[in-house]
Amino acid sequence: MALPALAAVPLAVNLLDAQSLLSTFGVLGIAVVMFAETGLLIGFFLPGDSLLFTAGLLCAGASGQGPSLSLPAVLAAAAAGALAGAQCGYLIGRQAGASLLDRSRSRRLHEGAERAGELLERYGHAKAIVLARFVPVVRTVLNPLAGALEVPARVFTLWQ
Repeated sequence: MALPALAAVPLAVNLLDAQSLLSTFGVLGIAVVMFAETGLLIGFFLPGDSLLFTAGLLCAGASGQGPSLSLPAVLAAAAAGALAGAQCGYLIGRQAGASLLDRSRSRRLHEGAERAGELLERYGHAKAIVLARFVPVVRTVLNPLAGALEVPARVFTLWQ
């Protein structure tokens, strides 16, 4: 005898599907995804932008299905996850970035780090940090790179 109620329950969470993440983890999932996307170099593939868009729809009650979320909780979780992730990425870059750059033989990596340093100097640390928030892959890479290139911690923290 089959159990029809179990057929509708998903057996796994699809990390690339915003609706699946939100229905499984709710507001905590938003904080975790934002942390991973901005703080860990492995998080660039996560659906941060679409997750926030879907969370906004769920706050407005526009989807008619899945969980209903609180807007203040979504905003707090997104901000806390993104800021904590950025600081974590910066600290990782500060602690290990310079030595990893020194040991790497990749010409592309060195050219990219040199170009990032030139852009940080040309446009200023503040403008680069703020603008990086709006570019999906750049917001993942800039934080550890800023630490490795020794952007002052006070400047980085203020402009995050």
